[in-house]
Amino acid sequence: MLKPWFLFTLPLFPTVSIVVTVVGGLLTILVIWTRPALRKLVNAPLASLSCAGILYATLFSPFWIQQILNPQWEPPPALCWFLGYSNVVLGGVSVTHMLCIALQRYFKICTNSILLNATRALVIMLLLTWLVPMVSFLPLYVVEEPKVDPKLKRCSLGRSDKLWAKIPTAILVYVLPYIAALAFYTLIQNHVTKPVGNLEGVVWVGDEMSTSSDDGQKSSNCTDPSKQKSTMILVAPAPGTGQNDQGKKSPLSDEEQKGNCRIEQDKVQNMTLTAATVSDQTGQTERQQHAVPFSSSQNCNSAAERQITKMMMMLFAVYTLCFMPLTLMVFFSSKVPAEAFTVGQLLAALNGALNPIVYGVMNKNIRQGYKNTWDRVLNFIM
Repeated sequence: MLKPWFLFTLPLFPTVSIVVTVVGGLLTILVIWTRPALRKLVNAPLASLSCAGILYATLFSPFWIQQILNPQWEPPPALCWFLGYSNVVLGGVSVTHMLCIALQRYFKICTNSILLNATRALVIMLLLTWLVPMVSFLPLYVVEEPKVDPKLKRCSLGRSDKLWAKIPTAILVYVLPYIAALAFYTLIQNHVTKPVGNLEGVVWVGDEMSTSSDDGQKSSNCTDPSKQKSTMILVAPAPGTGQNDQGKKSPLSDEEQKGNCRIEQDKVQNMTLTAATVSDQTGQTERQQHAVPFSSSQNCNSAAERQITKMMMMLFAVYTLCFMPLTLMVFFSSKVPAEAFTVGQLLAALNGALNPIVYGVMNKNIRQGYKNTWDRVLNFIM
């Protein structure tokens, strides 16, 4: 049983959460829309997620406060249906947005695919994040009328005995998207933490110790094995090129060799080169290596991309901390006390307020946009 003082102070938390969620969400949408540096496809899911957070804060939290202050209050049947349906749909929209963001980051960081770079593909994916929860839960709420659950203190189908219909829908909308998003972020983490500069699989063409299948090409028209070796170039494909050419020896002194090798040198102009100088004079071998930096267009794991990925991972972690307790409680509602549900719903309501804070802390452009927009609003009011 909740104590009286707690019942009267409890509404303060969701009230503050509503204000922060609505103000932060509107600021996020406005900043992404008005700042050219942020008007990119990568930020479209953030604007859509902000819309979902605003709807959740304005549709669910006020009536939940009313239910806490007046436990005997029964909303009209039509309003109860709308509140129950919109609550589960918006919860599903949030988790499908997590999957959408994770999938977008995966294609950007771990693959060379441009599938999600198109506006049409992203629009279709964002539409699915909204339509899948809507369509999945609609049959349940058409067949059965939601009622106020005394534990949840909200309209829901919690007391329904149609588990055969609820469990598959909950797995489809909540469980599978969350597991998929977690898997994609795990793949991204493994990809970005792989050691850099690994030359495994790259061989030294022309070296007597090489076991490559190209050993038979040492007597090609680019290299004369009877002459002394002086310089070799090791070619490593740059990320995203899909090429797998072996290194070629640089020309020595013969003008005919220069003409024959010029075509081979033209092939590697757009590749990342690792040069090695080999000197075998007096039986002593000296190798000097230096790496030519990747071009900015090919370097997928740039500092900006890594920072965006970190922000998206933090967003997923915040969602997990806020929604996972309530989700688990709903699955085991018969063994969970009402007080625990109250705490779980407070955490769920807090998620929308934390998202704009994550954006501002971890993204300099969004933070600067918040500041500029807020200063303009204050100047207009003053």
